[in-house]
Amino acid sequence: MKPSIRLTGVAFLLVLSTATARDPGWFTIGISDPAVHVTIIYDNYVSDPSMSADWGFACLVEYLGNAMLFDAGRDADLYRQNMQIPGLAPAAYDALFVSHHHGDHTAGIPWILGENPTIKCYFPSVYEDLLRSENRLPEHYKGFDAPAHISGPFYSTGDHFEAFREQGLVVKTGQGGILITGCGHPGIVEMVKVVREELGINVSAVIGGLHLMNSSKQQLDEIAAALKEMGIRQICPTHCTGDQSIAYFKSSFGEGYLAGGTGKELIIQ
Repeated sequence: MKPSIRLTGVAFLLVLSTATARDPGWFTIGISDPAVHVTIIYDNYVSDPSMSADWGFACLVEYLGNAMLFDAGRDADLYRQNMQIPGLAPAAYDALFVSHHHGDHTAGIPWILGENPTIKCYFPSVYEDLLRSENRLPEHYKGFDAPAHISGPFYSTGDHFEAFREQGLVVKTGQGGILITGCGHPGIVEMVKVVREELGINVSAVIGGLHLMNSSKQQLDEIAAALKEMGIRQICPTHCTGDQSIAYFKSSFGEGYLAGGTGKELIIQ
């Protein structure tokens, strides 16, 4: 993968099976340390005040020299601005992963393709079908129905869920897997089960939207218990998770809770 470049400071990372979170303000040329770096580009919440918040989600995922853009927010101009503030550019990356077809995750795709026409797009199969019907498929793409390996450390859950056709991105590490979701419409427990049972990867961290805005405490109790039983130690619930549900997970997971927000960089090993 092509390296990312940030030009705003210097930082040194030493992590031992932990997760931390940083705002932009440090310098890297590529990512070669043994941690997974997830930089949130678009979110309902703000971490770095120089960046803006809006309903939607997008991030950059980097691990051992491999990088992938994930989703593209609701407003193309805002997505572009939030990319450029920390010095990120679509031309630096070879791959774009799209979780699902909703507009709060796809608005920046035309700009990304304009900046990088050769980028490979990984779509859920239902979105691939929609784009084909509208004659809008990019030149380089692949759709996923079933769980599958993408390349390097990256896997797709596929979008063959009963509740909703959405795919999650899995980063496989030596310590397990990290599952990144756009909205988690199929249900986060079901998505983790697919990763464990069909990809054979034990998930230890979950990041992204969980679509639990109207969930009761009993429902959240059941979800948290199931996630912990399946080995989830760290969780960053953001975007459409809902304020009350985010507060619940913060209390339930304690030190394993990671706050989201535009500009936040999650560093997980």
